[in-house]
Amino acid sequence: MINFKLQTYNKVKILRKQIFHFSLFTIACVLASCSDFLDKEITGNATDQTYYDTPYKMQSALDAAYDVLQSDAYNDQEWRFGEAMADNVLGTDEGLASQMGQLVMFRFNTSNTWIRQRWEVNYRGIHRANQVIANIDRVQLSTSAYTAYQQVRRIYGQAKFLRALYYFNLVKTFGGVPLRPEVETVDRLVIPRSTEAECYAYIERDLREAAVMLPSVWGAQETGKATRGAALGLLMKVLMYQARPGVASEKWEEMTRLGAYIIDGAQLTMGDLLRYDGKEDWESLRRRLWFKPRELNTPTDPYETADTPMESMANVYSLEYRDYYGQPLSGGDRWAYVYQWYADGEFCRGSVFEVVFKESADGTGGDTNEGAGIEHFDVGTTAMYATSEILTSLFGDDIRKEFTIHHQGNTPDGEIWQGGEGRHVSLKWYTPKKDRPQYAGDNGRNRRLMRYVEIVLMQAEALNETGDREGALQKLNMCKQQVNTINGSTRLYQPGSYGYVRDQIWQERRMEMAFEWDRYFDLVRQGRAASVLHTFGRSRPNSRGLYFREGIHEHLPIPQNEIDMSNGVVEQNPGY
Repeated sequence: MINFKLQTYNKVKILRKQIFHFSLFTIACVLASCSDFLDKEITGNATDQTYYDTPYKMQSALDAAYDVLQSDAYNDQEWRFGEAMADNVLGTDEGLASQMGQLVMFRFNTSNTWIRQRWEVNYRGIHRANQVIANIDRVQLSTSAYTAYQQVRRIYGQAKFLRALYYFNLVKTFGGVPLRPEVETVDRLVIPRSTEAECYAYIERDLREAAVMLPSVWGAQETGKATRGAALGLLMKVLMYQARPGVASEKWEEMTRLGAYIIDGAQLTMGDLLRYDGKEDWESLRRRLWFKPRELNTPTDPYETADTPMESMANVYSLEYRDYYGQPLSGGDRWAYVYQWYADGEFCRGSVFEVVFKESADGTGGDTNEGAGIEHFDVGTTAMYATSEILTSLFGDDIRKEFTIHHQGNTPDGEIWQGGEGRHVSLKWYTPKKDRPQYAGDNGRNRRLMRYVEIVLMQAEALNETGDREGALQKLNMCKQQVNTINGSTRLYQPGSYGYVRDQIWQERRMEMAFEWDRYFDLVRQGRAASVLHTFGRSRPNSRGLYFREGIHEHLPIPQNEIDMSNGVVEQNPGY
């Protein structure tokens, strides 16, 4: 398992824009007064010229970019925005006196604490990924072996994947955001917002290049690193968020091609994946992405061209509930479904990318602890829960409804949950007794950020949008048939019109991905957040959801401190 804990990397914090609060005269004076100190020769320590000169040092910088995913700050805002703001759950904090209550009630202002945290933590991840990307060419290899280039290339690809992920979090929340320069300088501290389309193009390029640089699978000692499947799965999601249901788009078309490559084993070349148009010389592109230069190639080295087929991914993933080694989870019994989220299911065949947590076992807490995990199912407490009414709306009589637990109910391993009368919580959030950490707050259970079933459902949706309803139904029922193995059901989805098939796909997506911190953004990209949340709000005593304003709340406000520190260069979203 990859250890993302930063050991040798000196974490560089994001340059703050407060520089505008000082005059150039003051800066000049400070620099002048420090010139004697700055001119001193530093000996015995790594500098920015030497720190990144080996793959080992570059790996430590990459670890810091992964480390953000493990932080409390990152995971706290993930569940708040992706799950708590939608209609699958209620929360224990919905009062207007709190920042959280204001968020879920859509009664927040531009200085909301959680909105600011979502902005800041994702830019922290971008900054760290940029350190790898900006300095990758400083690596000096001691050999010209193909594997030496491959090692650096894979570090580079992971950094691009992570940067794309952090930017995607920002764009789906705020719309167009500033694209920070890879090298921060004093004269470029304030960057205006790019358009949403420009941001998505930037994210797409990172993911396409990451996909050609990364392997389909890693060895057992390197599980947890981003793979080609993770890059392509995220690319499909990015394309889907740009497309609009019912509107023809090249984005839907490309999703079908990517899905066919990942799921069906269809051929895809490097040029296809990169959308190579010849504007950049191919050899220059290869060098930039750390493929071995042509003049250094030997007869035994591969030489990749735009026509080189990508390695098949047809057998990398599976919808079956099987562990990393291909064995049935939990003995293949009915609980195998939820064991996908427990230690037994880490890096299982259905998992595409996981945020890795590792129990420290020393009582360490906070962001210095890699074992924070997902603890919304502490015995006796919970931050989010559903009611029987919500579960009926969500699942109907689907078997997956049974993988939640009611107050004083029993978990699969015999735990009695005391969560409060009328509350139901998802067993996806539970940590079995055998996996329980020694210290509270030190949970080592990984978070599944993307699963294979989501890729199959995205493919189904794209096929339906491009007119292939038969293909869409086939992919949709692949997912349903796997769920049917839990209880021997034979129920399948039925053919019909475009809208009928689309609604079945959306319902299956809601059931399968329930409580995985994605529901709110799914509603927004489907264009029905207002209608769904207004309906939800009419059934709530506090009218939660009724305050969602269509045409405004699809994008949240840029944090006010960012507007202020930029002197208005960074502009606010409409309606705030």
